[in-house]
Amino acid sequence: MIEKWIEAINYTNAEDKAAYLVKAIRENWQFPEEYLRERKEEERKEEREKTERIRIKLQEEENKKRQEEIKRVVQIYNSLTPSQQEEIRIETENRLPDFWKEKLNKVRVKGTTSKLLEVVLEEKRREIIKEWIDSGRIKYINSNVSSNKKDIFYPEGKE
Repeated sequence: MIEKWIEAINYTNAEDKAAYLVKAIRENWQFPEEYLRERKEEERKEEREKTERIRIKLQEEENKKRQEEIKRVVQIYNSLTPSQQEEIRIETENRLPDFWKEKLNKVRVKGTTSKLLEVVLEEKRREIIKEWIDSGRIKYINSNVSSNKKDIFYPEGKE
């Protein structure tokens, strides 16, 4: 309490701060309103900062998980046979909304592609690969062998 009063004394109009401080402590006075308001605002600010740090940390963890998932799906895709890769490419294009199908057709004519279109295609491809894993069309085995993580992918009927 003394430490708080030493800080709070600056929020008073006391001419003799030492005497004011002694009397306030002895008589158990309330802290000045301005001091209390400022402390409350500081607490709110600290809470907002803490919440923001937590939000950022959760976002970073989510981004890391997403990057790991992307890497895993790319591995799966690369482990598939060329015919399965072609099947995924066709299915990916068929699932595109009309707007993106038009963009894709224009790209084929021009021979250049946009980064945004590539992202959309990659996302659809990941979606299809996940569905294939869930349906058993691709068998996914994740095993930890002496702390070395190994991912093994078996296309349907290739075990």
